[in-house]
Amino acid sequence: MADLDRRRFLQLAGGAVAFSALSESIARAAAIPAQGSTGTLQDVEHIVVLMQENRSFDHYFGAMKGVRGFGDPRPVTLPSGKSVWNQSDGSKVTLPFRPESAKLGMEFLQGLNHDWAGGQSAFNKGRYDNWIPAKTKATMAHLTREDIPFHYALADAFTVCDAYHCSFIGSTDPNRYYLWSGHTGNDGTGGGPVLNNAEAGYGWKTYPERLEAAGVSWRIYQDIGDGLNAAGSWGWINDAYRGNYGDNSLLYFNAYR
Repeated sequence: MADLDRRRFLQLAGGAVAFSALSESIARAAAIPAQGSTGTLQDVEHIVVLMQENRSFDHYFGAMKGVRGFGDPRPVTLPSGKSVWNQSDGSKVTLPFRPESAKLGMEFLQGLNHDWAGGQSAFNKGRYDNWIPAKTKATMAHLTREDIPFHYALADAFTVCDAYHCSFIGSTDPNRYYLWSGHTGNDGTGGGPVLNNAEAGYGWKTYPERLEAAGVSWRIYQDIGDGLNAAGSWGWINDAYRGNYGDNSLLYFNAYR
């Protein structure tokens, strides 16, 4: 076996072993009986929140059986009379598709426009018919079970919610501010309203502050990069594999600086 082929084989074999171990972990977790004494929300000890950026529910699970994905019986209807899945570039209609790749789940896919202007253009005043001109054909690409088996294994074992939506049709940071506070300074106080990724420092109240006031503990898990302060750019550095990549948006609130 040539060296390149051998490395490829070992990569594939290692991935299969790792996925098998993860699948066994999921199965063990799903088999653990619920430990509850009251049968109410009082039994919940921990809530874990993970935001995975710039991917829609349908990008991951649109092809999953039983969810409100590409098989949605009541999709949005376009002005053309067709379903929202029929997106046109002005001359050709593109349906959701899986890009051709032998290892799609391990590749970086083309990034799309995420800003306010692009999002509003795709939305097109509620017509939902300008996604390809605003964000390119790649906006219709999606993954399958073959590409992300671990994600699908989690969804098979536990409850998956299929009505996820974008809080804010625009940039990344305002959507994160909704996650952390249910707000993006809409009332014009605390530095808002925020429509972009300015990360200027804001002053409205966040969920962790409300939890702390109610006596509920919380913690953030993140990488520190070159430091979680202004000198270290709040953990935001160019190396996407080191530092928090700007993903802890609490660091853009003055109360945490």
